[in-house]
Amino acid sequence: MDECIPEDRANRDFCVKFPEEVRHDNLAGQLWFGAECLAAGSIIMNREVESVAMRPLAKDLTCSLEEVRNVTRDQALRDLNIYSDRMCQALRHFDSLFAEFELSYVSAMVPVKSPREYYVQQEVIVLFVRQWRGH
Repeated sequence: MDECIPEDRANRDFCVKFPEEVRHDNLAGQLWFGAECLAAGSIIMNREVESVAMRPLAKDLTCSLEEVRNVTRDQALRDLNIYSDRMCQALRHFDSLFAEFELSYVSAMVPVKSPREYYVQQEVIVLFVRQWRGH
């Protein structure tokens, strides 16, 4: 995606609102596992309401990945240096669904800061930086 649609990636600014313990290299794998489980009908961590609400998105996401796999196979039989419109569109759609699922899933699992909480945290950081520079 970084090579094929670098300028068309889904916005992930919402990730700054995630707690520190959630933001790690393993998150994408955990999200994908959650999507697969939800699409198969599982309920995640005793969160039935959230699971039912996210299930259609999880199914769309897993179908979208299957489409990306099919398009990638087709692309591999052609010129590997030129990305087809079909390939770009499949990746855009998958990236958008994955970003939407990421926000939904993480918000269901852990408390995500509200915009107000995030703003207050930023203000506190600015105050500490100003005080630190003053000494």
